Amino acid sequence: MSHCFNDKVFIHTVMISIYGTSHVSQESIEVIDQAFLEDPDVVALELDPPRLEALMFEGRGRDDGSVFIRLLERFQKYIGGKTGLMPGEEMLYAYNRGIQENLDVALVDRDIRVTVERLKKVRRKEKVKAFFSLLGGFLIPFGGDFDIGSIPEEEKIDRMVSELRHSFPEIYQVLMEERNRYICRSLVQLQEDNPSDDIAVFLGAAHCQPVSDLLRGEDVEVYRKGVLEER
Repeated sequence: MSHCFNDKVFIHTVMISIYGTSHVSQESIEVIDQAFLEDPDVVALELDPPRLEALMFEGRGRDDGSVFIRLLERFQKYIGGKTGLMPGEEMLYAYNRGIQENLDVALVDRDIRVTVERLKKVRRKEKVKAFFSLLGGFLIPFGGDFDIGSIPEEEKIDRMVSELRHSFPEIYQVLMEERNRYICRSLVQLQEDNPSDDIAVFLGAAHCQPVSDLLRGEDVEVYRKGVLEER
């Protein structure tokens, strides 16, 4: 959660709560249910309109032409099948709950079509390396110590993000850095547009810390699950 202040004039004390989820974890549904008990005024989701539409209509008619993206989605669905929660379903669940409770719902992620176009510009060598890495993931997903049925611990998230940054720096930039900055800008704008509202933000767990850090750079103190981070 976050208390937001204008550094010149105190306007209103609002709360921005950032909740980390895992796109393939049933535990995420419990996190979302807990968040709605806090009675937020606005719900912000790590989604964009095309991805929301794809989730609502089960992806019918979508064809981005990217083999890499399709393989990534197939891998996520493989893991989702093991946990009983398909990738993205936790965001759709939060969206539906927000609509049912007559809340404003904001989609704060970058358009997936822009992300796909950016991925197409990644060097061929890195894409080939990632392609075979993803293929290997079907056989040994995330290693033996990764519990795909729960939201990863912070230490494991940091390790995975570090491995992605080291092994696939261009892909990391597109999937993480660029989108983190976009999400941060979206949340700052959302807060400015709703200065008196409490906002519940649902992000994939790997985005929570970097987005929190970016928001702090915008004079926003970031809380997660009701506890002020002290990192």
